[in-house]
Amino acid sequence: MSEKEIRIDEIGGNCPVQAEGLIDGAPFYFRARGSRWSLSVGGADVIGAPEFYHEEPYGDGPFDAGWMEEAEARAFIEKGAELYRAALAGPAPDA
Repeated sequence: MSEKEIRIDEIGGNCPVQAEGLIDGAPFYFRARGSRWSLSVGGADVIGAPEFYHEEPYGDGPFDAGWMEEAEARAFIEKGAELYRAALAGPAPDA
């Protein structure tokens, strides 16, 4: 696996939409249910004790996230991967 790569091993479902795979070699778990989506990456337990966790609201209705299209879930996984990479890099040095 290259240094910056997203590998999605499984994706799909409704209520919740879920995905699993690797981001830059670290396991990830994506979940969209209710009115939120989340991405957890790495750690001793990617679900219970991840190295990185990000969550955002989604949609206008109470169950919109659970009916998210696969293409949109992939886009959120990519967004989360960029946030994960930024968190690993730490704050930018002062110019």
